[in-house]
Amino acid sequence: MSLTISRKSFTSNARQQATELLEWLVDFLPTAIPASAEHAILDTSGDVNALLWHRSELEAILCKQPSALSASQKQRLASLDMKMRECALCIVGAEKGYLRHFREGHYDRSHWWWYLDEVLREEAKLKQRTKPEKVYPSLAGSKTGLSKVADRQATRRRKNKLKRKRN
Repeated sequence: MSLTISRKSFTSNARQQATELLEWLVDFLPTAIPASAEHAILDTSGDVNALLWHRSELEAILCKQPSALSASQKQRLASLDMKMRECALCIVGAEKGYLRHFREGHYDRSHWWWYLDEVLREEAKLKQRTKPEKVYPSLAGSKTGLSKVADRQATRRRKNKLKRKRN
């Protein structure tokens, strides 16, 4: 009987802690993230570090007790996470290179908010790989891209080389 009561109290305590942390994170997010990259460079308050640390604390509670947040609270958390990703550049700027120092040995990749510097790097690499091929308006109808236009000189060289071999 006491085991059941302690489980219930643990569950209610975890729910209460998770709810309080979520409310704090939602209220604190707008003030913690610098408004611009310039503000991020000048920021010395440590608010961003507190934001990331409390987000990890909430994640630890959710790992132990997945039902600690209701469905609507989980949606709010997802919205908070999305805002954090949108402001990743300012967060990384405010941390001034200390993200790696704070996360090493403490947090794995499941705590992605400690790896925002790497997330930004990966997104930049992905954007470079998926840049669309430029198509000139006059050539758009023939579906000839920039690479086809750039290859004209190489094609001429091949044709001239073949002519010389034949002669």
